Amino acid sequence: MPQTSVEDHYASAAIRHHDDAAYLHDDGRLPNADHHFGFAVECALKSVILRYTQVSMNPTKPGKHPSVKPWAPDAAGKPQYFGHLPDLWSDVALLLHGRGGSILSGVLAASEPFDTWSVDDRYLDGTTVTETEVRSRRAATQQILSLHQQALIAGVLT
Repeated sequence: MPQTSVEDHYASAAIRHHDDAAYLHDDGRLPNADHHFGFAVECALKSVILRYTQVSMNPTKPGKHPSVKPWAPDAAGKPQYFGHLPDLWSDVALLLHGRGGSILSGVLAASEPFDTWSVDDRYLDGTTVTETEVRSRRAATQQILSLHQQALIAGVLT
């Protein structure tokens, strides 16, 4: 049985988080829905950069354990890690260039619905999350997941 790749794990997690988020949103549970939409986008974007750029999960040093975050060397050769939204949104937009990533990079450049989203919000009481924000993030998540799925089917970013 072939081993599942990290990219495939991220792709599966993206769908799982989206489905949970949609369920929670439909049930009016906005804070957790919002959080899962963010994780769905993070996972889809990490799947994309691992498949279509020079980003890797390989060890940063020979003989060490694999990285727990996607990374690529910066201009000085030091690891630049790709973590959470909102930074991941803009980092991916910078990584994707040329015809192969034009649609996704265009979507990422057009808006930043996750610019105020934070992984740390899981510790808050959730009273600041609004229906408008969640609706906007749900739409953005569906768009990103759709482009991700098209890329998986076609084998390239289009």
